[in-house]
Amino acid sequence: MTKTVIPMIDLAAQHAEIEEELLQGFAEVMASGRFVLGEPVTAFETELAKLCEIRHAVSCNSGTDALWLALQALEIGPGDAVLCPAFSFFATAAAIVRVGATPVFVDIDPVSLNLDPEDAVRRAEATPNLRAVVTADLFGRIADLGPLERWCRERDVPVIEDAAQSIGATDSDARPVGARARVACFSFYPTKNLGALGDAGALVTADTALAERISSLRVHGESEPGVYTSFGLNSRMDALQAVALSIKLRHLERWTRARRQRALHYDALFAERGATPVGVPITEGALALQTPAPLTEPGRHTYHRYVVRVAPERRDALVGALADEGIATEIYYARGLHQQPALAEFAPREPLAQTERAAREVLALPLYPELPIESIERVVGVTTRVLAEPPAAGARRG
Repeated sequence: MTKTVIPMIDLAAQHAEIEEELLQGFAEVMASGRFVLGEPVTAFETELAKLCEIRHAVSCNSGTDALWLALQALEIGPGDAVLCPAFSFFATAAAIVRVGATPVFVDIDPVSLNLDPEDAVRRAEATPNLRAVVTADLFGRIADLGPLERWCRERDVPVIEDAAQSIGATDSDARPVGARARVACFSFYPTKNLGALGDAGALVTADTALAERISSLRVHGESEPGVYTSFGLNSRMDALQAVALSIKLRHLERWTRARRQRALHYDALFAERGATPVGVPITEGALALQTPAPLTEPGRHTYHRYVVRVAPERRDALVGALADEGIATEIYYARGLHQQPALAEFAPREPLAQTERAAREVLALPLYPELPIESIERVVGVTTRVLAEPPAAGARRG
């Protein structure tokens, strides 16, 4: 019998549900004859700002462009240093290099997998030319800045929040994504919780002057019609993407609840089979897997990815066994940013122990709003069966 494939995400299922809304919105754009910026884009920007409870939202072509626009608008460039976590997508650090600045990599907290505030402060104090801090909200959990927030505020060092994975999340004080940062950057890549039908991105900020600079930079640096006062990008959002995002935004809260329900179901099933959450001491005989650390209300994790940690010597075999059963997995991320060849010159002298350990252990399992509960039970069943078996002779240890 052919096994049903369980993908990481099923966009066809999502789009089938809202197909009529999408087609009607696209027809209106086609009738208008305006396909770049315009009223649909302005409407989406207004809706995004409202979601984040912040004054300004500026759309752009991608989350990567959003990071570049934030750094450029803050006039960060050659000779400047910018702190960023070593465990994130490549664009987090690449945007810093693209403006001519130097990334200073910070280790992560082993529980949240986000930037470690204590390590960040230590490295910030040792970096006299520090001009900004970029944080990343990994897998849908807002980074806790701890003592770093006060350190930056006292020295007027802006925080740029890479919120590519955390739309709809709230922090431990119930504040929405973007509330603690000078500017927050979003990606609407199709697989994100709020995904376009291609590339798209945006920034949110309470700073009116900064929003105006970003708006200028996204259209080549044009400050008024026909007048260019700086060198920017061609990074405008398409009207068709804005329509799709506005329609999807109306469903985002429901989709977020569905993601959280499925993540908690994973948690419960794994707990029944001997797994413990990250941060809880592992007892003898426990399953060689840890589930994501829980987040206390009013903080809200949006589970862009459901990422477990597996004993390094068991991960490869588990990935193979799940693939044999038609179950997709992904590793986010297989190496730290400081271990990427393109960023090797910026690597710190000492190892980033928690980042490097996470890279050996993390594994993302299928999670999306439409994921059937029986598929979750199947994933957990295969996973626990494989991990209950003795490791193969010669398996690599972490």
